[in-house]
Amino acid sequence: MNQKMYQYKVFVCRDEKATAIACAKALIKVVKNKPNACLGLATGGTCIPVYEAMVKDYLEKHTNYQKIKTFNLDEYINLNPLYIHESYRAYMNYRLFSKINIPLKNTHFPSEKKPNEYESLIKKNGGLDVQIISLGHNGHIAYNEPGSALNSITRIINLTPSTIKANARFFENNSKMVPRKAVSMGIKNILDARKIIVIITGVGKAEAFKHILKNQYDVNWPCSVIIFHKDVEIYVDAKTAKVAGYKK
Repeated sequence: MNQKMYQYKVFVCRDEKATAIACAKALIKVVKNKPNACLGLATGGTCIPVYEAMVKDYLEKHTNYQKIKTFNLDEYINLNPLYIHESYRAYMNYRLFSKINIPLKNTHFPSEKKPNEYESLIKKNGGLDVQIISLGHNGHIAYNEPGSALNSITRIINLTPSTIKANARFFENNSKMVPRKAVSMGIKNILDARKIIVIITGVGKAEAFKHILKNQYDVNWPCSVIIFHKDVEIYVDAKTAKVAGYKK
């Protein structure tokens, strides 16, 4: 593969809480430096304390989100109405959007009906200034599961059994209730962001982090694609970094 590789920056934080706070500060810095920035956002358990820290900052320091625009990585398809509160739109509204001064019209999610129009919408708004991503246990980023192509764009994806099993905790541990499909940004979309922030917390993600540290692209570990981006910051808790074998 002749694609150019770059060196990422790794910030090891004391614990998971400190990791989330550091990640939030990095996002807030983008907002303050560019009041009309486009933020690429993620969901999942890893990002909950990140958004809590952003809300705390907003309440205490009044960071202004009035002109900020957001584009989330993904959304479930065919979500059972009993679990509509587990949609990623509901997640973001509850965790962040309703608690800061961002207009809801400025918040966007990919559409299962017209997934290929998401790129155009992002480009129309100037492109993503930053994209935050967390890692799946199998190394997926957004819902780009192992085997996803480097040039993949927003599309409908079949979730793997391991991802369905991991997400069951949000559905009363009933994997039958977890949607089998999602619409997700592709790897190309993520790499198109001007900056990527990666948050890694919990030793369960150590194996995925280990595959980043190999500095070698592996199609079976989608997270390894970050070596092809020139501006990546990785925030990881000390315990996970140690298990992954990270050394400064």
